[in-house]
Amino acid sequence: MNGGVTMPDRTRRLRTPLCDLLGCDHPILLAGMGGVARAELAAAVANAGGFAMLGMVRENPDLIAAEVTALRAATDRPFAVNVIPAATDPGLLDRQLGRCLELGVRQFTFFWDVMPEVVARVKRAGCLVLHQVGSVEAAAQAEAAGADVIIAQGIEAGGHVHGRLGAFALAEAVLDRARVPVVVSGGIGSGRGLAAALAMGAQGVQCGTVCLATDEVWAHDYR
Repeated sequence: MNGGVTMPDRTRRLRTPLCDLLGCDHPILLAGMGGVARAELAAAVANAGGFAMLGMVRENPDLIAAEVTALRAATDRPFAVNVIPAATDPGLLDRQLGRCLELGVRQFTFFWDVMPEVVARVKRAGCLVLHQVGSVEAAAQAEAAGADVIIAQGIEAGGHVHGRLGAFALAEAVLDRARVPVVVSGGIGSGRGLAAALAMGAQGVQCGTVCLATDEVWAHDYR
C-alpha cells in the first residue's frame, strides 16, 4: 500500500497460461543446450522461477540418469529433458527415452525434424512435449503429432539452428496457425525481448546464449 493506493502487481502481468502448463512462475525457458545446460544451470533457472531443460543431446542414458538425479536433488520444480531424435542413433534414442520414462521424466523437448512416432511414444506415457521448430511447416507437423508447446527458433539463435527467418517473423507466422502455446527463441537476452514476445501473442521466450555468462553453466571459462 502507498497512500491508500494499491500498487499493481507487475509480476502477475508476466504470468501466462504457459506458466500454468509448465509449472513455472515466469514464462522464460532455458534452452536445452547440449553439453552446456546441465543440472547446476537447470536448477538455478528452475529455482529462479523459470522453466529448465537438461541438454542431453546424444548423451549416454547413465549420464542422463545422473543429471536428472542431481537436478532433482537441487530443486523440486518441473523440468524437461531435451534430445534431438532425428540426430540420434535409433538404438541410443530408444535407450534415452526408456531411461527417462523409468526415471519418471514427464516433460520432453524435441528439436530438428519432427518424428511423430517419438512424440507419440512419450505422449502415451502421459508426458508433455515441447517441440522446437525452424519453419511454419515444421510447427504444423509438430502440432499435428501432438506437441503441447511450439518453440519458434529464429536464425539469431546459437547452437543448432534450423530456422532461416528472424525469430519474431517466424513466431508471427506460427502464431497465425498454431492452437497451442508458442514460445519465441533466438537472440533474446533482456526484458525487452520478453515484452515484445508477449505483446505479439507468444506465451514466453526461450533463452540459451545469454546463460553462458553465468557461473552455473557447464562450459569452459573462455566462452
